[in-house]
Amino acid sequence: MLTGRETMTSIEAALNDLRREEAELGTRIERATRAFADFQTRKGEAYKDLARFRLDTQSVENLDIRLDSAAREARRLLEKRASDLKVLMETLRTRETERAELQAKRDSLIADQTAAEDRLDGLMDAVDETLEKDAAFLAQRDRTLAAQKTAEAAAAKAKTAVEDRASKGKAYDDDRLFIYLWQRGFGTPDYNHRGLTRALDRWVAGIIDFHGARANYAMLTSLPEKLEAHAERCAEIAEEEAARLTALSRAAMEEKAGEDLVGKIETLSEGASDLETRLAAVDKGIETVAAAVQSYSTGDDDDYQKAEEHLAKSLEGDDLDDLWRAALATPSPEDEKIVRQIEDLSERMESLTREIRQDRELQRDITARRSELTDVVKRFRTKGYDQWESTFSDNSLTTVLLGELLKGGIDAAEYWARAERSHKRRKPRGGQVGFPGGSGLPSSMGGRRSGGGSFGGGGFKSGGGFGGGGFTTGGSF
Repeated sequence: MLTGRETMTSIEAALNDLRREEAELGTRIERATRAFADFQTRKGEAYKDLARFRLDTQSVENLDIRLDSAAREARRLLEKRASDLKVLMETLRTRETERAELQAKRDSLIADQTAAEDRLDGLMDAVDETLEKDAAFLAQRDRTLAAQKTAEAAAAKAKTAVEDRASKGKAYDDDRLFIYLWQRGFGTPDYNHRGLTRALDRWVAGIIDFHGARANYAMLTSLPEKLEAHAERCAEIAEEEAARLTALSRAAMEEKAGEDLVGKIETLSEGASDLETRLAAVDKGIETVAAAVQSYSTGDDDDYQKAEEHLAKSLEGDDLDDLWRAALATPSPEDEKIVRQIEDLSERMESLTREIRQDRELQRDITARRSELTDVVKRFRTKGYDQWESTFSDNSLTTVLLGELLKGGIDAAEYWARAERSHKRRKPRGGQVGFPGGSGLPSSMGGRRSGGGSFGGGGFKSGGGFGGGGFTTGGSF
């Protein structure tokens, strides 16, 4: 069985490996891209040397001007590009260093949190033994249970009143004469009509027996509000009693541990969560800079494209073709040496082109897999699968399956489906007396705020309201 944190650690380690591999590929592509531009420049120089043997002086000068101009402009663009890339790389290194420091701090806090949680788990049985003999705790448990039952009964009455208002009130609501008099306030001090209007309203009231109906309707409409208010107060009292019971559980744990162990866990958890938020922000910045660096490494930036265009155009033209044909037709030792140099540079450029293309494809594949693994990490955190209570019965999540995901053998959806199927939530030991239903335990251990869980059967819930949803207040024992 794997714990959630063990699983998360393995996934994050794999994610870091992919990041490193992606960055190494980017560096390799960038070196190859620069080497390609250098070979283009050297090829131009070789053609200039070849021209000195084959062209007249004027033609040589024209070719030199063309090649030199292209080389100078390309050099200027590549130097600017190198400077810009250096700034980006420094920014990336700074952010990656920041990320490593934040992750180390977060991991340290999580390690301390896990140790504290394991210690709390180990003390749960001892706390139960103490509390089952504690008269004050048992008395408070009885008061809490009684308050809960009262709140449940009040909630049930309020719900019934709401349902009665909806069902029994329909006949009144559909009676236009009754609603006409009700809205005018007939039969109450608010009614202020006189003369013929008053006489006609009195006549209508007599026909429909308004006075008796008004009393029934008034009770039908006012009762739910009164019962809801009463139920809300009963729920508040139940919450207050539950909070006192929780405090006694935590006090017993603190006495056994010699420190506020629950509070310590919560503080560590909050610290780790804060660092996780900061890590997410840093990761977003890294993604932005890394994307810009990748554009440079693959030669997709404007400066490289322009430099390559200048160099490529400088090596086009009939004059260079003529030089090449002449050198092949009438070889001399000097010609042969330059021709071999040009051929060698061309072959190396073709080899680099293939290498760059293959590395780009590999980089795109790694980027896609990194994106999928990042999504898995986000899902783990969103679901709380990185908490102490989470376990996984499928050990291959950190071995075979993770390896298949990294290689592209399965996608993130399949990995996530396997993880969900094998996920379980463990409960701390003890809890039969203290911390009823997890109330008062850290949230990472399945704890709930006071009033949460189930206690003595049934239970009441919080938040929500009346009319079809039932009464709810904060969790259940």
